[in-house]
Amino acid sequence: MANTAMPTSALPALRPGFRLVPVPVGREGNAQTAWVECPDWCVTDHSERVEFIEDVNHNGQAASLSITTLHPARVPLEVSLSWWPALEEDTQPKLAVDLDSEVEVYDRTAALALADQLVAFAAEVRRLAESLPDDSPADEDEKARRFVDRHFPRVAALLDTEDGAS
Repeated sequence: MANTAMPTSALPALRPGFRLVPVPVGREGNAQTAWVECPDWCVTDHSERVEFIEDVNHNGQAASLSITTLHPARVPLEVSLSWWPALEEDTQPKLAVDLDSEVEVYDRTAALALADQLVAFAAEVRRLAESLPDDSPADEDEKARRFVDRHFPRVAALLDTEDGAS
């Protein structure tokens, strides 16, 4: 009797910086599990079914900037890493910039140029803000807080978190 068993082969090695995740793929009620390489920076919940394997995408943790306005439909600017590996033109992760559901993606060079523009913009905002008259005389605690905010933003964020937890 002939052996009709499928030959087994070793799985390809997992690339550094990736993990294997199960993804349900197919129509509702008839989905199969596909194992997909997922970058370590991805926070997408891959347990949600996709209809086609091409629909699998990876997204990193978003960073947001909200500007306080009186407008009720305040929309934050969000940036995150994004990757649709099945797309021909998306062979590598990109920086996704989302403003009011309008998303633009940038490769490394363009993302760094964008970051430089944002730094220059922030410097101009600071220059203009510092030219304004003092709106309230700061006590010593407030001066210290402003110094920490300006020169040690990570420490300031940690202090803000601790203040909120108290």
